[in-house]
Amino acid sequence: MTQATHRSLWAGLLALCTTSLHAQDNTSTLQQTGLDNRAQITQVGNGHSSAGTQLGNLNTLEVNQSGSYNRATSAQVGNRNAVTQNQSAASSTASASQLGDRNTISQTQEIGPNHTATGVQLGNRNELTQAQRGSGHQAGAAQTGNRNVAEQIQFGRVNQAGILQVGDNNQAYQQQSGLGNIATLASVGNRNSAVQDQGGSNTATGAQLGNDNSLTQRQQGFGNSATASQVGNRNLAEQSQEGGSPSLNTATIEQEGNDNRAYQSQGGGDISAQNSAYIDQDGNGHFARQQQTGISNSAEVYQGISGQSSTTIQNGVGNQVEVRQNHP
Repeated sequence: MTQATHRSLWAGLLALCTTSLHAQDNTSTLQQTGLDNRAQITQVGNGHSSAGTQLGNLNTLEVNQSGSYNRATSAQVGNRNAVTQNQSAASSTASASQLGDRNTISQTQEIGPNHTATGVQLGNRNELTQAQRGSGHQAGAAQTGNRNVAEQIQFGRVNQAGILQVGDNNQAYQQQSGLGNIATLASVGNRNSAVQDQGGSNTATGAQLGNDNSLTQRQQGFGNSATASQVGNRNLAEQSQEGGSPSLNTATIEQEGNDNRAYQSQGGGDISAQNSAYIDQDGNGHFARQQQTGISNSAEVYQGISGQSSTTIQNGVGNQVEVRQNHP
């Protein structure tokens, strides 16, 4: 992953903070500096704004907003941080930031449309959870170092999600269901693992750069596309796509080096499946398996020098296969 890509992913995630808002009726501002900080802010009605900010020691900050056109912003700097943001009405926006120590962020948004949530954590025992229900969602997330875990869940209509992790014991999980989904995910180093799961009208991307990578993508129905990319170390990538009315599947996996394995499964499903699958593995312990069922199938596998193995199974209508091993 290039530095430019890395920067653009950060920029994209942080840009979620800049959503325009409706007029605000009530404002709550809070600042705390040291020792046993805690804060709970509850706002009921429409057009509320809440800020935060805590600096050190045993921080906890909770914001509860019910009503439309609310905004919540929080920030914490050090020690045993936690941020909880709950919004339960339409057109809400939330943000949160943390810098160091035992960070946790939890964001919940219900009853759309037009939700936005952002995260951002930098160091130590980060975890982040974002849950959205309704329509018009976006979510962000970004983590930089140490025990990172991130989770995003969306149900409903015009979903998008993010997630970027950079170093240490990363895991990430995304789930989306129904209409207009896009999910993006990136990991850079250490014990990476990622899962993406989507319902209808999907796109998913992945990308991991180094160490003990594993990546799973699942999709069902409509205009599917999945991409995965891994560069080095103990790579494993799996893609599963299902057919259904229509199902314009495409799946791509590219792996560069070390103990690669790649699996692709596409189901012909009902009515239409414009399947295509592609695997490219360059060096080391390759294994590739492809399975396609129904209508305009095509499959390609390219493997470089090392332990190649390739299996492709196709069933029905315009099948084609091309496999090249020991290719430059």
